[in-house]
Amino acid sequence: MLDPKKRRQHVNIPMVHRDIRSETTHTPTETLESLHADPEGQGDQQDAVKRQDTGLFREPFSIRRVRKSQGNKLTAMLQVRNERGRYLEEVLDDLSEFVDEIVIVDDASTDGTPDICRAYPKVVRLEVLEKPLFAEEWRLRNALWQAAAGTSPDWLLSVDADELYSTEAKKGIRTLINQDHADWIAFRFYDMWGGRTHFREDDLWGLHRRHTASLVRYMPGYPYFYPQQNHHVPRLPLPCTVLPGISTELKVQHLGWAGSLEDRVRKYLRYKRIDPHGEWGSLEHYESILDPEPRLIPWKEEQ
Repeated sequence: MLDPKKRRQHVNIPMVHRDIRSETTHTPTETLESLHADPEGQGDQQDAVKRQDTGLFREPFSIRRVRKSQGNKLTAMLQVRNERGRYLEEVLDDLSEFVDEIVIVDDASTDGTPDICRAYPKVVRLEVLEKPLFAEEWRLRNALWQAAAGTSPDWLLSVDADELYSTEAKKGIRTLINQDHADWIAFRFYDMWGGRTHFREDDLWGLHRRHTASLVRYMPGYPYFYPQQNHHVPRLPLPCTVLPGISTELKVQHLGWAGSLEDRVRKYLRYKRIDPHGEWGSLEHYESILDPEPRLIPWKEEQ
């Protein structure tokens, strides 16, 4: 199951996702040239790709592809904000078991979250922002990417502070990255609900029914950038979708909805506050957070 050559998958169809935690709608058959277009339709293409805010490298076409079949360094990267008392310590314990380094950007926490991060030896870079960027998530994602890229990684694993990789995923990840033909790896993410024994599955909650790419090979010189969205920004830069990749059946638990009803209500109110008109997500999806009888499926870690 973990043989990369047997699992190789070239993305060649549009991926349209509508979940709160989904990737951005994108047609992977677009060329890199079209992805570099000025989002405002102004200026020539070269000016657009060099704009500082997009996070592009200054020479996007001088791509130096580095594909090693062994000895790859695996670096986890995550953005955090006010995580004390939630899942951060468990996530960092989990990551410390199977990654080589961890890079963190703290989005101006006020509860001492950076102190938790500093206690972990594998956290090799911690950047603490003075002012939060949560209202402009694409800038926050870009800041994290730049911080992680500065540590000379071979592979980058984009992790949220409430995600746990299954035992099988942790065991198999080295086999997946130590190959020289695929540049991203996708997993099955499960929205755990009201605890860790069940995940949610219905018309609006089906993140696990598709693959989500969270692991990517870092190639210096490749034109990485994020779409300029204030919320629900994809975890990996947009141009990664045109690269060859591997979709696995390995599982990841998302614990963001696993807390109490009060916790879910707070998240619902936050989504309604930051996106009242459904500009970045689905209003129907937001309202479904308060469903009193969601359809829940028992969780099984094994395949």
